[in-house]
Amino acid sequence: MPYKMAHHQQRLVVLAVCILSSSTAFIWSRYYKSAAFERPFHFSILTLLFSGLTLFFYAKYILRSEPGYAPLSNGTGNTSAKSFFVDILRYPLRLRSQYPSFALLLLCVVARTILYWRTIRTIHCSWDGLQAFLPFLLIVYDIAELRPINLPRHEHDTHGRTTSSSSTLVKYGLIALFWGLAATDTLLLSERTTGAICPAATYIERLIPLAQLLMLALDGVFISQVGKLRQANEGQANTWHFLGTLFLTSAGVLTFFAVWSSIDRANFQWNVFLSWLATGDLIVDSIVVTIGITSTIYLLGYFHPLFVSLLLTATSIFVYLQWRIMDGTMIRVWSNWWGLITGVWLFVGAGLLLHFGKTANFQLHTSSEGAISRNRYGFCALVTFLLVFAQTIFVSSGGFRPTPTPIIANARSESDAWIAGAGKSKSLQEAVSEYRKRYGIPPPPNFDKWYHFAASVKSPIIDTFDQIHADLLPYWGTLPSVLRQRTTHLLEHPSLSMGGIILEGGKADVSPHILGTHRWMMDVTKDMLEPFAQWLPDMQLAFNLDDECRISIPLDRMKAYTEEGLKARARLGEKQELSHFSDTQEPPWVKGYLNSDEKIWDEKSPWFLDRSKRQIFYEWISPTCPAESPVNKYRWWNKKAECLGCSAPHMTHGFVSNWTLSGDLCHQPDLAYLHGVLLSPSAMAPSHTLFPVFSQSRLYNFADILYPSPWNFGEKVEIENNKSIPWDQKLNSVYWRGASSDGYAVHGAWQTFLRARFVNMAAKAKLSIRAKSLFNLVHYRRDIISPLLSASTPSPSAQPTAPTEDHIVVNASFVGKFDRCDDRDCTAEHVTFYGSPTAEPPPSLDFQEHWHHRHLIDLDGAAFSGRFIPFLKSGSLPYRAALFRTWWEERVHAWRHFVPLDVRLSDLWDAVNYLGGPGLSEADEIAQAGRDWALQSLRKEDMQVYMFRLLLEWGRLVDDHREDLGFAL
Repeated sequence: MPYKMAHHQQRLVVLAVCILSSSTAFIWSRYYKSAAFERPFHFSILTLLFSGLTLFFYAKYILRSEPGYAPLSNGTGNTSAKSFFVDILRYPLRLRSQYPSFALLLLCVVARTILYWRTIRTIHCSWDGLQAFLPFLLIVYDIAELRPINLPRHEHDTHGRTTSSSSTLVKYGLIALFWGLAATDTLLLSERTTGAICPAATYIERLIPLAQLLMLALDGVFISQVGKLRQANEGQANTWHFLGTLFLTSAGVLTFFAVWSSIDRANFQWNVFLSWLATGDLIVDSIVVTIGITSTIYLLGYFHPLFVSLLLTATSIFVYLQWRIMDGTMIRVWSNWWGLITGVWLFVGAGLLLHFGKTANFQLHTSSEGAISRNRYGFCALVTFLLVFAQTIFVSSGGFRPTPTPIIANARSESDAWIAGAGKSKSLQEAVSEYRKRYGIPPPPNFDKWYHFAASVKSPIIDTFDQIHADLLPYWGTLPSVLRQRTTHLLEHPSLSMGGIILEGGKADVSPHILGTHRWMMDVTKDMLEPFAQWLPDMQLAFNLDDECRISIPLDRMKAYTEEGLKARARLGEKQELSHFSDTQEPPWVKGYLNSDEKIWDEKSPWFLDRSKRQIFYEWISPTCPAESPVNKYRWWNKKAECLGCSAPHMTHGFVSNWTLSGDLCHQPDLAYLHGVLLSPSAMAPSHTLFPVFSQSRLYNFADILYPSPWNFGEKVEIENNKSIPWDQKLNSVYWRGASSDGYAVHGAWQTFLRARFVNMAAKAKLSIRAKSLFNLVHYRRDIISPLLSASTPSPSAQPTAPTEDHIVVNASFVGKFDRCDDRDCTAEHVTFYGSPTAEPPPSLDFQEHWHHRHLIDLDGAAFSGRFIPFLKSGSLPYRAALFRTWWEERVHAWRHFVPLDVRLSDLWDAVNYLGGPGLSEADEIAQAGRDWALQSLRKEDMQVYMFRLLLEWGRLVDDHREDLGFAL
């Protein structure tokens, strides 16, 4: 009978080990993708609630079936649901003798949750891998208490438990310490970070590693105390009831804190109005963690906490390694001898902990005690490492140092084909025929006037204007009268920051009620229209005066608009008799607002919402994406860790290979925290209704109509002819100057803005393994980025020196004061980038300084960057990291005219190293191709050609008889 009981327990313990390993692996495999961990309080409260109820249920209904069960002294044996909840309420009265332990464990649980919440909020200041020191901490705790490690019990062991000596404890401690160091070092070396910034000086964010260490200590105390309770009351229901009460009490305390923190309106919305995705993740992950907690508590009755902690940490680290193996990171880590050593010890150290500690309760008994049998744990660990290393080599693609050469070659051929097809029509008749062939409808009225205008300015693009047709297609699904009414609505509410152009009788006028600071935009736009205004129908146009885009249409509505638009265009395509623009519309364009007084500024539109200084991603991006897209499937909340799976659709071997797709946010949920306009826009007033707003740029998922920017047409930034410098006389350096204009910095939002991350990366351009390793005593250095790279301290008085082909200087800095920020964040930015609160910011330099440098970086600000076209024309090599798209996207081609960068900037230094070193000739070719093409296709005349055609198409759209309008020879 005793043998059967022991065998039964063995099977349960094996099952518990498997369940704990599986639940840990499941949680870590989706840790960064689960919305549950974005809400630590919600997750902790729900997990503690489930865990408490589960432990009570186990003690009352399952534990009684185990051998050696002893019921509670006052138990009634009643198994009804009513009795179950009565026991939950009564049991705390029996805790008087255990109040000290209860208070200690309650403090551990509550304090750990609060610290975890604070760590998640500033996860980019955390240290990865500290959980690997949990086994070492438990051994230190044992030594401090002088409590021996319990060796495993077997059915053949008649002496019960034995104890280990102090020297053995020290041996375990040293092994556990070096194992923790190796694990942490491996995680550090394999980090794929976004470049998120932990602010300098004494800000609370700098204390996050301390919070992690405190959490680790609390974990150690909790596991050790629970282990003592379980081993002192093995087979008794008291411990399970005690822990169930502990978890339920902890959930109650945290709920009290959460309720008080929800008084603020923003916190109330975040805490109460959960999405279905967040609710599902919270329930699933809470249940899985509850299962893991229950298994852990069960195992602590049979094993020393060291084994349980080792099982937890080793499983989580193994899952992390698998993740890094699959994304190709580990092949780089293990390609140098120091990374390989830490990797080997990571596996062998775990085996030695099992071997020397003998913490496993079940061992394979063999008749022979050979060398392999005696050292089976270490041997198995070493074999496991070799298998994992072989897996790393097998699944890694692209080699150790992939280059963009294949992508460049493919881009060259595709670009040449596009350019040849875009301007193949050499006569009006050919242009009309090509238009019908491409778009299935006749050209708009006055198309002949447009063609002659385009031909007169030698436009290289006659046939390909897909951007215009894609922008206007949804508007074909809306009635012309509705479009006119919505345009008027925009101009009747100048508080929306809209400027108007009134076209009437062949003349263009600027509408009133425009802020003086933005008036120049409409004046320049009017100048752009004047050469062809006589050929445009009477209409009103509303232009967005803010940087941020405006119109975000949920996917189902956008599909409906598109379907109706395709039907309307199909009906037009079938018409044989075509008409000219109508002289009048019904109802006509409203003009009353033109003579309104200043009270018009007080009018507020119910269709547009103020979303400034708050995250817009899940309200204005997610609804525009398919339900099955990643952005609607999971949340990548970790601002620090790069989501390689999110960028994989548009990247090949670490380089952007599909520039168009790189702007689509539907497969990139991690960008919710990595771009200023998505995280904290300075001025955001969007709408879910299809208003006809003309914007200079827009995000891929918005529906604004793109038009040529007044900034570029007005030549706000341009190259002075006498400052043009040949390529071979330019410095082989990376250059950027600018302002932190991405968004409004509040609550530390700037720490993940695109421009801030870039400048911070530039300041740390030269990194080494020694700098990243915990073992700084190792006298070995190897450049992670490139031996060619170095950072340069910006000096306004520095004179250009002779270029060097074997060395790339990184010269990047913010200029001026930080002003789009709250006081605390302004100071934090100033200290981080300028050194101290009182340091003078670098002065702005002459813009013409750019042309001295070969590698020019173009980054999104609050919207698109107006300097890109001058960069193209300069003969330097432009690198562009952007989510905003402009009118010229289809005619300027990645890897042919410029170098595309992912906004995570993970590919920045790889691209610079190649194009500033081995690929210098290819860099020269791209720079010259971009310059030549920009001088042909991005002139002011080309902007007018685009605008002329856009407004002819729009004039037809807002005409009541649009399905009868067209041009025929």
